Amino acid sequence: MKKYSLPPLSLLYTFEVVARRMSFTLAADELCLSQGAVSRQIKSLEDDLGRVLFVRKHRAIELTPEGRTLFDSVTRGLDDIAECVTGLRSDTETPQITVAASVAFAYYWLMPRLERFSERYPDIDLRVLATDQKVDLNKGDVDVAVLYGGGPWEGVEVQLLFDERVYPVCSPGYLEDHPELSRPSDIPGQTLLHLDGGGNIWGAVDWQVWLLRQSVSGQPVRRGIRLNSYPMVLQGAEAGRGVALGWSYITDQMLAEGRLVCPIDKPLTTGQSYYIGASDYAVSVPAIASFFQWIMSEIGNGQ
Repeated sequence: MKKYSLPPLSLLYTFEVVARRMSFTLAADELCLSQGAVSRQIKSLEDDLGRVLFVRKHRAIELTPEGRTLFDSVTRGLDDIAECVTGLRSDTETPQITVAASVAFAYYWLMPRLERFSERYPDIDLRVLATDQKVDLNKGDVDVAVLYGGGPWEGVEVQLLFDERVYPVCSPGYLEDHPELSRPSDIPGQTLLHLDGGGNIWGAVDWQVWLLRQSVSGQPVRRGIRLNSYPMVLQGAEAGRGVALGWSYITDQMLAEGRLVCPIDKPLTTGQSYYIGASDYAVSVPAIASFFQWIMSEIGNGQ
């Protein structure tokens, strides 16, 4: 006699993804299945239970009361299993964590500080994934991510790193050659360095937004330079090629070192912020908790 009278576990897992995503299409993408295959699995589960789990609408689905009860139970079970498996792996393997951050954050903020992390936690194998695309911490491919926005993020625990503040920057030499640059209205007459592309984890701040927030309208007088990487934008600014927008968590240090200057002290505070995040079930893993503790100590020390 079976101890557990359960539907196939694969059906329960598919159900969890559909219920969490509230979309057959998004669930199919996460599971690498066709939408039809996902729909058939949900129908098989409903037939097995003798209960309707979803209300199908024209372009949306909703959980029925029975579906909500099952989702809560399945989620608790999978979270417990995931936490147990993660703990077992950490007991037998060298602790390894993958940290995802934007290219700019990884290059300018994280990399210069990683030596201190290695000195403090020499037994943790750290992998940095520099990407300007959004990551899903609930998929398990990434353990920790630097998140941008206002939150909250479902199933993710976060801690605030810093708020977003944006201001113009250029090289000391460029400012010396352009002494007229002192007010926001002087910006359109300069050579502007633009970030093109930049993935989908950046905010919507560009020169047009910054100028409008300073009550400056009109088009730039000179032709600007467009680059598809923020490190390239700042390299161009350091080389005296033009004026760039500086994100304070990166460029404050460059100002302190004299590599760049802020010709106009008119920072734009967007109301958005940067956070360090991990999934609810992963944040208690010792290696991940250690990374959280370390990065918050870096922020607290102003390093």
